[in-house]
Amino acid sequence: MNIKIDTIIQGDCLEVMKEIPDESVDLVLTDPPYGVLGKIQKWDDINVKEFTKKWWDLVKNKLKLNSSTYVFWSQTYLLEGLQIFQPNRVLIWHHPNLATPTNKMFLWTYDPILYIKFGKPIFQPSFAEKENVDVFKFAKPQSNWKGENKGLHPASKPIKLIMNFVKISSNENDLVLDPFLGAGTTAIACKKLGRHFIGIELNPEYVEMANRRLNFEMLDLGEKDEIL
Repeated sequence: MNIKIDTIIQGDCLEVMKEIPDESVDLVLTDPPYGVLGKIQKWDDINVKEFTKKWWDLVKNKLKLNSSTYVFWSQTYLLEGLQIFQPNRVLIWHHPNLATPTNKMFLWTYDPILYIKFGKPIFQPSFAEKENVDVFKFAKPQSNWKGENKGLHPASKPIKLIMNFVKISSNENDLVLDPFLGAGTTAIACKKLGRHFIGIELNPEYVEMANRRLNFEMLDLGEKDEIL
């Protein structure tokens, strides 16, 4: 198959990524499954570990030499993530908006983001906006919200947070890969910022949702027909 850029592909990322040329991607930004895979409910199940290692091995081959990867991860499996990805930094997405006072010990109000660099990647923050810090405070999207930060997926991420990483670690017309696209936030961020993307998502319902969002964003931009 030919992989058309600026396209959302429905399929298994382990198969689709084989069709992407090696060393063709400038940035990877993704939120993978790390605790539930089909009927598998525990990280300790070897199938989850092996799946993570397989997709990460594929991703590494697709990246150019001087590139970056951001992997949204879980507090619960942080140690396992550190072992597999060996990140250069652990960034923090702080989202206190869903925390409700309770007698339970230490409410969870953050997600770790594993940052991995290859070679000497682009790093271009706007210091006036404090984009070069390691803690990013953005409210967690909720299903009852309206607008671009409405929660459309159980693991929705704020569009402004995703745009922040795209701006910092890529240039206009660079190619961004998200092997677990979900409801399409990475694709929307790329379109807003003039980057190309390849988005892969297994669930056809989320593919349809992501395409609706992308079509709305592209109304005044026109479609791209470049093929890798």
